[in-house]
Amino acid sequence: MLVGIADYTHADLVAMPAAARGADHLARLLREPSIWGLPHEYVTVLGTDTTQERILTAVRDAALATEDTLVVYFAGHGLRDPGERLHLALVDADPDYPQIGTLPYRQLRDLIRQAGHRAKHRVTVLDCCYSGIAGGMSHPTAPTRDELATALDERAHANATDGVDEGRHGSDEDDHGDCVLTSAPPQSRSFVRAGAPFPEFTGELIATLEAGIIGVGPMISLEGAWLRVRDRMRGRDSPEPQLFAQNNATRHIHFLNRAPRERREQSAAASDPAPGASAAHLEARAAAERAARALPDVYYSMSVLADIAAATVTVDPDKTRQLTDEVLRASHGVTNPDQRARLLAQVATSLVGLDSPRGRDLVDEAQAAVLAIGEPDARFEGLYNLAHTVAAADRDRATWLLEKVEECAHSVPDARDKVMRLRVLSNSSLLDDSPAWRQRLRDEADHVESAAEQSKLFDEYSRESPEGSRRASEARANPDSRWTVVELVKIARDLDQSHPHQAVELLEDAERTVRKIGVREREEREEALSELTGALPFCVSWAARTIPDRVVDLVTKVRHTVNDHASHAQRDQLTDLAWTLAITANELAKTNPRRAVELIREAQAITPQPPGKTRQLLHKKVAEALTKIGAELTPIDAEQAVALAHEARKIAAAQDDTLHRVHTDSAAMRVLALAGQHLARADTNRSAELFREAESLARRLPKQELWPVPQALAMAGKSIAGTNPDQMDTFVQQSERLARDLPEKDRQRCLQSIADALIKTGNALVDRDPDHAALYAREAERIVRQISNDRDRDFLLYEIMGLQAEVVTRRPAYADRAKQVAERMPDDGFKAFTLQNLAIALAPADSGHAERIAQDITDDRCRARALASIAKARL
Repeated sequence: MLVGIADYTHADLVAMPAAARGADHLARLLREPSIWGLPHEYVTVLGTDTTQERILTAVRDAALATEDTLVVYFAGHGLRDPGERLHLALVDADPDYPQIGTLPYRQLRDLIRQAGHRAKHRVTVLDCCYSGIAGGMSHPTAPTRDELATALDERAHANATDGVDEGRHGSDEDDHGDCVLTSAPPQSRSFVRAGAPFPEFTGELIATLEAGIIGVGPMISLEGAWLRVRDRMRGRDSPEPQLFAQNNATRHIHFLNRAPRERREQSAAASDPAPGASAAHLEARAAAERAARALPDVYYSMSVLADIAAATVTVDPDKTRQLTDEVLRASHGVTNPDQRARLLAQVATSLVGLDSPRGRDLVDEAQAAVLAIGEPDARFEGLYNLAHTVAAADRDRATWLLEKVEECAHSVPDARDKVMRLRVLSNSSLLDDSPAWRQRLRDEADHVESAAEQSKLFDEYSRESPEGSRRASEARANPDSRWTVVELVKIARDLDQSHPHQAVELLEDAERTVRKIGVREREEREEALSELTGALPFCVSWAARTIPDRVVDLVTKVRHTVNDHASHAQRDQLTDLAWTLAITANELAKTNPRRAVELIREAQAITPQPPGKTRQLLHKKVAEALTKIGAELTPIDAEQAVALAHEARKIAAAQDDTLHRVHTDSAAMRVLALAGQHLARADTNRSAELFREAESLARRLPKQELWPVPQALAMAGKSIAGTNPDQMDTFVQQSERLARDLPEKDRQRCLQSIADALIKTGNALVDRDPDHAALYAREAERIVRQISNDRDRDFLLYEIMGLQAEVVTRRPAYADRAKQVAERMPDDGFKAFTLQNLAIALAPADSGHAERIAQDITDDRCRARALASIAKARL
């Protein structure tokens, strides 16, 4: 009975399509006559949509029907509660509350024990984080044949050491018993390596069953398979799998050995069956070493030698020690603390399997060296690089280092540098399984950037004009209040763009002066008030960007004064105030769109119907504000944004102004397109409907107004990459079709977005459908060839080559096509780096072809790294 959970509803639990693929593939192997040959109906596979009840029911049914060997397999996320109990995460699991949406391992274990009492062997395989906890969640009582009281005993857990010997399994040679195989120790996570089709532990188990083991005869014991998996994962410094067994159960469960018979016989006849370095490996290692030693830069030379040391550790540990000692000696002469720390970390990862204490000490030394860097930018880079270097061997330390990287980013004094650091950190591959952390970093970067812009603008707008202050002092000294108001308003008009805050201050002073004019001086008061209200729309637009609350407060006070003194000018005065609020809303749209909507509604309600020309001007401003607010509101509330766009069009349609109607239709079309973009992931049907409406509207506008629609279509396609590829194809095809009619500058912008969407979709699909991903890479290349800007084109080609390398990892046959793309790159640096990555991707499947590609790399450093990867592939 196999369970693979591919997706999760909680944002903090990253999707794991590899888990479901692994369960399906393993099920096929168990049915394969050349491996175990189980009848089809004996193997049950449950996927993402399963529930706790369905799993337990399936386990019960399988256990009750089993007399020989019961196998229960789970792959997905593993969670641990405060009591250090293991919970197997199902689709609705909540990582903050492991009791919700999970299958407690203890419950599964107890059911296996109860329902499977007739089974000779009971095997549980767990490929999830913290799976090693399962070894300790048992009663301490030793099992008997009549009463298997527990799936595991604590002696088995205590003896889960590096070797597998008689003491590990106990002394009872009865071949009945239980065993649990886990992908990691109790405090460690399990991983799906980038681009891998299966979780790492499951992938190694599948590879062992598919290829067999040379030198062990026609049958492979479960213990033998596990030892092979453990050794291969040790060689990569991955979390070490655990085995807990009773009564030597793993030695009594066998699979057919798929290794070719003649190779088994040759190996069995060999006098020394122990593994060693092959001639091909030695040749490739020598070539890589020569290339590394030829590099003039000591750091790069030693870094490649450290890669070679890691590549040879499983077959030639003496060579690994020799190379790591050389790198350590050379590291003392490296003056850059970041580079020295990275060399130490590289050496440490090579030594984990040979000398774990020394490896840990070196990582500690590297960490201390980086933390001691005084300059924040250099410390940030050093911590970031160190985290990625140690991640494969020690994920917990890597996470801790990333936390230090974030602290370092926040300590950078310059806001622009801080924003850049936060965005670099948010794009780290180590955050792929922490989407909430990644989003928080991006939100913080946006907030810091916005706050910095506002602060800079505030400081700029707060400057005072000495000449304006002098004139204002003279105006205040005049005993004629009406004249004082007129002069203050005039000065404010002169300062509204160059010194916006001072202009508002003068208007506030004018408002206070109006209120001081006596009731008997009705005419003077009315004249002064009209001067003030008439100036407001022209004097506050700049200040509204930085001090909107102060502007709104001024309008409110003036409005009270207008309402308290009815006159024949009151309607014009209220219209001026409504216009001022509309202007303020327009300026506030970007920073606070919801507040901007409130101000527009207040502007619409503030006045009765104004006279003809004034009404037209006010309605134009309201329509302009509605579309601007709508554009900024789309990420927050797309449907409200659409309603505002429709309202703006209705207002414009009632005006006798063709140019204004065209302008409003263009702005409304952009809102509709943006709303379609932001709804693409949540509601593709509604998104498509909005895009059709936007396109219909765009067809009635001049061609130069069309660009927002294809741009938004491409961005919408990007937003649903991997989740809805068919709709993505539709959006991108529409975008490309519309882009043909655009002016060249706008067409180029759309082509970049289209290519970006295709690349992202290919990366999202490469795990489950590499052939389809290759088609997206080819389509992206076709689009990129149309981009005229060399820098933009090269960058996108580099991104395409990243996708091509991922495809080649899974489909080596695409290597020639990928090489052709790389060789057409005009930038020599990009070309060398992409060929290096292509050779590294291809090496495990076809090291000969990878070596031919490496020989064509002109950059010495890139060629040396490619050769080191080839040496590792030829173990």
